[in-house]
This record gives sequence, structure tokens and C-alpha cells, in this order.
Amino acid sequence: MDRLRTAVVGTGMIGSLHARIYAEHPLADLVGVVDANPEAAREVGEQLGVPWFTDVGDLLERCDLTAASVAVPEHHRHPIAMELARAGKHLLLEKPLAPSLAGADRLIRDLEETGVLTMVNFILRFDPRYAEAKAAVASGRMGDVHTVFARRRGSSLGADIYGVWTDLLISTGIHDLDVMAWLADSPVARVYAETISRRSAPYGHDDAAMVLVRFENGVIGSLEISWVLPPTVPALLDASLQLVGTGGGVFVDGSNHGLAIADREGFTHPDLTHWPVSLDRVRGDLAASLDHFIRAVLDGRPPEVTLEMARNAHAIVDAAKRSAESNQPVPLSPPG
Repeated sequence: MDRLRTAVVGTGMIGSLHARIYAEHPLADLVGVVDANPEAAREVGEQLGVPWFTDVGDLLERCDLTAASVAVPEHHRHPIAMELARAGKHLLLEKPLAPSLAGADRLIRDLEETGVLTMVNFILRFDPRYAEAKAAVASGRMGDVHTVFARRRGSSLGADIYGVWTDLLISTGIHDLDVMAWLADSPVARVYAETISRRSAPYGHDDAAMVLVRFENGVIGSLEISWVLPPTVPALLDASLQLVGTGGGVFVDGSNHGLAIADREGFTHPDLTHWPVSLDRVRGDLAASLDHFIRAVLDGRPPEVTLEMARNAHAIVDAAKRSAESNQPVPLSPPG
């Protein structure tokens, strides 16, 4: 059976998980990792027994690879993705594609010229609960969908770690906005948003946002998102989805699958959804997403999340930001 020779560029928390998943996958071989920080690259490379580099050019020169994950911060995404794509390597890109919609449009345009298979890593589409919600809507069992509500409340640790260089909507809210569009299965008519900025004001970013999305088929989507709660809360990420239609509804609650742990350090609800490690393997949504990417490349078929779909989620985020600034509902910006 064919195996996919892979590499990872960016070995932070998410990139190191990408690397481990490739190393553990039965259809993939991890051949190298890259990070501008030599200590970060060395740590992951030595842990997984593969060469490590600080430059993509060195990876391409010294390693035989077919595909790569790009897990660097979004303001570094374009040059790295394009160096790999121009070398003919298929790509799994972490979201967001760029800090701005214009930047995302530029990257999409440039990538499409290379012809490489490119998937964007919206992992909620690989959560079996969200996938079941999509199947229930597509089957017609929910009747005419009227509303979709999503909540994603993080602790202030997110603001402390990520708020220095990225913002709440583009880094986190984009996941749920993508799910809304996926479930509504309709173009967006307009977006209205309100935001509040206090704790993250020194970074020029928001602490919380409420976003309303009206789709052309009449569905109304609502997102509540924040990274305000203190890090002492039992669940560092509190997420849910509620979809209501004339024939029924679907309801997703939490990311801990009912697990609570009490010890001398306190009471916690560990995340068992996104990238839990059990039986010495990374599992959950992230592992399922990478499995899909590996098989899509090997089979030569389109991935679940295309550049066009990712662009749509970017455009909703962009509209939400413009709406919050103007205090008015706004349409999506067309592709640039």
C-alpha cells in the first residue's frame, strides 16, 4: 500500500501534534520538521526521530516529501506555503490563511496557480458530533432550518498566549462561523457584529464578540465567543452548538464527553474532543482531519475543506469586523 511522505513546518503546540500524528499514522512517513526556532525544531525532530531544520529550503533539498503541513502563525503563512507549493508539495494549511481577507485572497490565488492539492484545517468538520449534525440536516430530518447558535468561550489564557499576535474572531471564531455556513448551506446575505475590548485592548484586539449571520435561504446564525473567563474555570474551552428546524434540532454540548476529574489541584473537565492523547496516540478531531488529508492525497481526490470554503469563512470574519467598526450590518466582500 502507498504511503505519504510528509513534513511539518512550524513546531509549536499544533504543529508538533501534526508531526506526531504523521509519525503515528499507518499510511504516512514523517520525513522532517522545520521551525525558525532551532530549539523547537530540534525538540520535535529528536522526539520523533526525524531530521530537523530552520529553513524550508533545507528541508526541500535534503528530504524526499510529497506533502506538508504548514502550522506557522498566519502572518508567515504565504511565503512558506508558496515555497512548498512551487516545489510541487501538497499542503495542509492551518487556519486562518492570513491575518486579513486580502491576504487570504492573495494566497488562494497564488496557490491555485500551482495546481497542488490544498486543504485547510477546519477540524470541527471532522468532529463526529458536528458531522452527524450535518448529516441530520442534509437528510431532511430537521425540516426547514431556522436558527444555528454556536458558543465558544475560552479562558483568559487564550488572550495571554495568542492575543499578542492574533485576534479572537480570526483565530477561534472562524471555526464556528465555518460550521454555520456548512450547516446553512447557503450564501451569506449580511453580517452584524458587536465586540468589546478591555483586557485585550493593549494588543488592539477584542475580548468578546456576538455575531449574527443572515443567510440567503433565511437561516439565522448566532455566535457568542470570548476569552475572558479566569483560567480557574473547570473547562478551559466551553463550546456548544444548537440548531433548530421545523422537524427537530441537533445539540452539541461541551468538549469533555462527560468526563470530570477532581484532585488536589482542583476540578477539571479535560478536552477529549480536539486532540486528546490516549493509549499513546493523538486522537480526536485533529487526528481525523490529518487522516482525511493523507487519504485525499494518496487517492487523488478533493479534500473536505477547500480553499473556496476557507475563503468563505474568512469573508464572514472580515464582515463581522467591518460591522463592529461601522455599527451596521454589512455584506461579504467579493473575492479580490
